[in-house]
Amino acid sequence: MKFVIAMMKHETNTFSPVPTPFESFVSHAALSGDDAYQAFKGTNTPLAAFVDLAEKEGADFTIPIAAETWPSGPVAAEAYTRISDVICDAVAQGCDAIFLDLHGAMVCQNTDDGEGTLLARIRSIAPDIPLAVALDLHANLTAEMIANCTAIAGYATYPHIDMYEAGLRSGNILIKALKGDVNPTMDWANRPMLAHTLRMGTDDVPMGDLVAKAKAIEDQDALAVTVFGGFPLSDFKDAGLSVVVVTDNN
Repeated sequence: MKFVIAMMKHETNTFSPVPTPFESFVSHAALSGDDAYQAFKGTNTPLAAFVDLAEKEGADFTIPIAAETWPSGPVAAEAYTRISDVICDAVAQGCDAIFLDLHGAMVCQNTDDGEGTLLARIRSIAPDIPLAVALDLHANLTAEMIANCTAIAGYATYPHIDMYEAGLRSGNILIKALKGDVNPTMDWANRPMLAHTLRMGTDDVPMGDLVAKAKAIEDQDALAVTVFGGFPLSDFKDAGLSVVVVTDNN
């Protein structure tokens, strides 16, 4: 088996005057191949979880890019296209599965839905290849994201301490799907609610109660259930609270 594992992450504050060119990603992290492997192996990130799963399965894998940077204004069109091109070119070379470490609140100069646009482009290249996505708890989930991947799981803590576990949750679903053990099926809903990010602490009410309920459902009936608080500073039509459920064809 051959896997493509990649990272493209930015939490976009559309009100910020700070630009986000490609150089922003380079100065923080825009690595590939063995450099990306060495930088992220053993870290508390979804990408590290995907690497561990690939190695456990004895799969060949490539990391065409691992790009992230700090929150700032909308991502420059050139930067978004450049990062997306690298991921899509790797997929076009052929693979059996795709694992993406994304944020879920990336707004760009050339698309309001950075993740959804990337996933749709990948699907146009490889319509039948299973694709797992790990997202931040502050993701603004969109229909485009759901329609163009196999399984989504997100962080269940804020402050975030379970990023690796989110990667395992989505990645393990994909591994089981590859083996024919499950048939991942997703459903989701959102609400026009812009909660303040500082009120999304998962040790507090109400977010803690919502996450606990999701975990209870996940333990009983589902492969993964994630509550996304959303990121209201990404000012576009899909910003807000959402929930996604992944089941075994249920």
